[in-house]
Amino acid sequence: MGCTSSVVEVGKMRAFFEVHLRLVITVWVILLAVLGLLYLMNYMKFDSLMSGVVSSKLDVISSSLDTSIQRVDRLGIPYQSAENLIEQFNLARERESDVTSISLIDNGGRILVQTSEIASSSNVIPEDVIRRALTSNEPRWLYSDDTRLFSGLQIFGDFENLTGSLVIEYDKTALFGVYALVRLHLLEATVVIFLVTALTVFFVVRIGFSDVANVFKLIHNYSSGEKQLTESRHRMGR
Repeated sequence: MGCTSSVVEVGKMRAFFEVHLRLVITVWVILLAVLGLLYLMNYMKFDSLMSGVVSSKLDVISSSLDTSIQRVDRLGIPYQSAENLIEQFNLARERESDVTSISLIDNGGRILVQTSEIASSSNVIPEDVIRRALTSNEPRWLYSDDTRLFSGLQIFGDFENLTGSLVIEYDKTALFGVYALVRLHLLEATVVIFLVTALTVFFVVRIGFSDVANVFKLIHNYSSGEKQLTESRHRMGR
């Protein structure tokens, strides 16, 4: 009886390790891959949403400044001499604390008017930003790197020829705290979902595939019976 019981237990353990555990681990790996993909997609969606919100605020600034630029252009006043325009640039930058500079460039990329947090020297605009500002197929354009977001509006003359572009530089580091908090919440939610689902899968597989253990038990019983019968015949033959 003790031998038969141990054989049954061995059969159950073998069924668990050879069938149940492999299936559970496979499902866990697939689940982890799916949750990782969802984490990445949700983070990218949040990043796109935040960029859209910031871009909308900057579009309002560029639209208001475009009106002032067109007014100065109609009066024939050089941009550098238009004190009212320079004042509008300063007010627009101070209105949004994370805007580090607002510039007006001509169609050659030269800075005509600029207001910046650094008053002692002009803020250098990256070449990639200038290229995007002057070659974009859309009047409103956007360029982003790791720490800065550039948004602007192309400026057109009387004959709809491109004369320059507004360039608004936004400091993205102010959003890093929000991004870190969102990543933490997404990670927490992902871990909780994985643990709950992993436990559910384990019990479902353990219960749903219990028949496999019975099959292994029958196989072991049959193998043990055949072995005992063979030994008995061997003894009788002697």
